[in-house]
Amino acid sequence: MKRRFYPATMILWILILSFVMSGCLPGQIAVVEDNPVAPISQGSAENGASVVVQVAPLSEEREGEPSPETATPVPPTEEPEPDTKDLTINPFTGLPVEDPESLKQRPILVSISNFPPSARPQSGLSYAAHVFSTFIGFGMNRFLALVYAEDLIHLAEIFNNRLADGGGPEYALGPVRSGRVAFEDIKTLYPHAALITAGASPEVLAQLSNQTSVYGSDDENINSTGVGADALSQLAGAAGIDPSKFISLIFDPEPPEGGFEAEFLRVVYNYLNQNGWQYDPASGRYLRLQDQADGSGDLFPMTDALTGDPLGFDNVLVLWAQHTYVSPTVIEINLAYVWDHFGLLYRDGKVYEVKWATRNGKLTIYDAQGNPVPLRPGQTWFEVVSYQSTWDKAKSIVRFHEPPSDF
Repeated sequence: MKRRFYPATMILWILILSFVMSGCLPGQIAVVEDNPVAPISQGSAENGASVVVQVAPLSEEREGEPSPETATPVPPTEEPEPDTKDLTINPFTGLPVEDPESLKQRPILVSISNFPPSARPQSGLSYAAHVFSTFIGFGMNRFLALVYAEDLIHLAEIFNNRLADGGGPEYALGPVRSGRVAFEDIKTLYPHAALITAGASPEVLAQLSNQTSVYGSDDENINSTGVGADALSQLAGAAGIDPSKFISLIFDPEPPEGGFEAEFLRVVYNYLNQNGWQYDPASGRYLRLQDQADGSGDLFPMTDALTGDPLGFDNVLVLWAQHTYVSPTVIEINLAYVWDHFGLLYRDGKVYEVKWATRNGKLTIYDAQGNPVPLRPGQTWFEVVSYQSTWDKAKSIVRFHEPPSDF
């Protein structure tokens, strides 16, 4: 029997297939209309329509393998690892160190509270090479701060001076709060790192490795838990870490070509939790802002309680990642062994659309062609948001949207 063909039907299916293939493949972005959920008093565009970008979800991936539904992406260029003997640069900041031996200390990750608002201003964040802001449910976020090498030494010096003067907070870094399962994914980026938390729920604690708990000095004060300089130094110790294992990020004092002006960024979790970043041309850094959880949307400069100075970072990286509810208080964030995810890099008053990956346990930032995108030498703040989150280009606003939940 001869096979019969139906030209009209074939044309219809070809059109449908073409439409699907031209749509939002994993790792691409779709433009949707803006739908404000909270008053915005800073960083708004005075003229012109807003363009909101929403990242299409990626399907699940196995370790080290691309999604079968994903077109073959361009992998980031791998840089050769230098000889450890010649390493004098902090691999997390791109800045030179006076004592290369300090790079052999163990990295320390500390869980830092941002809620309740009485936890602010936090202590010691000025000495963190990296800070990850992660969603913990109920519209709240929590920080995971990395302290390493000479930054750890300088933190101890400042803290001890404050103690000698009889002023300052009771702890060098804090307030410390409980651990979250997402912290284990982040910790894979820092081999041999120690994790400090104020305990954790049993189901979370079972998933955290190399973890140490600290306890508060006042049972009635939720913000009394912190970690002192001596405890940090003891955990870091003379671990004999090979710092070349940490090299993955690229740094350059000169900003890359492209991008567009972006002197302000607002990250909206909800109307009671809004964060901001204001570019300071004098220092070349982004200064952190925070609302007062009063629903006004007004943002105020944040300081470091340890020093009293404004809290600023050289780079702000927004990373879109898969968020999955396990329970109302346990949220998995897929940050380990993934690739070709969408992100934004804010540096030098400009914003760049980038891709990010953590293949082989190393964080890399690159462009659409797979070329490494350099960070500004210095400290980096990571805003980790869900796939459902949107980016308003015109207003430079990232709005966090919670992932689907059965709870």
